[in-house]
Amino acid sequence: MRRASLAGLLCLLPLLLAGCALPGKPPVAVSYYVLTDPGPIERSPVIHPGTLLLREMEAPPFYQDTALAFSRAPGTRGQYQYARWSEPVARRLSWMLRQRLESAGVFQAVAPLGSGVYGDFQLNTRLVDFYHDATHAPGVALMLLEAELVRRADAGLVARRIFVTQVPAQSYDATGAADALGQAANQVMDELIAWLARIRTGDAR
Repeated sequence: MRRASLAGLLCLLPLLLAGCALPGKPPVAVSYYVLTDPGPIERSPVIHPGTLLLREMEAPPFYQDTALAFSRAPGTRGQYQYARWSEPVARRLSWMLRQRLESAGVFQAVAPLGSGVYGDFQLNTRLVDFYHDATHAPGVALMLLEAELVRRADAGLVARRIFVTQVPAQSYDATGAADALGQAANQVMDELIAWLARIRTGDAR
């Protein structure tokens, strides 16, 4: 009897380690969410002379994964088990930002850093936080992004700013979190483009 029980536990162990459902219960499917751009971007009324080089967005190790992040208590972060972004969020945001910059035309030309193109300015960005604050239902999406514009001729800091945006979630789940985070990302990019247009690139500040 004891051997039969032990054999049963050994049979169940691979299922438990793999996170598989027991017979008769369908496995839980993982949902993949895509950060999308809202559509055509209005051309900037200001066009800075020169070429802007865009460095790949930095992110802490926690945000280099594809899992959606949440927080249910101050100072803590967790990850949704069955919800993921379609690609690492910083990589996707870098691509979206480059598309925005090219469409808005804030600079005469935009190119990725390391592409071999000569650049007059360089935009560095760092994703500090990007998560669903689920402390109280349905929660809010929070994004914090740091940006700095550097003049490459003398490595002078032209301008620096931290962008913080919060967007209410419509539902207390991963779907509501992903939708609100997408809105937050687009709001931050709108603010970043407008900020770049206001900068006097001849001044170091």
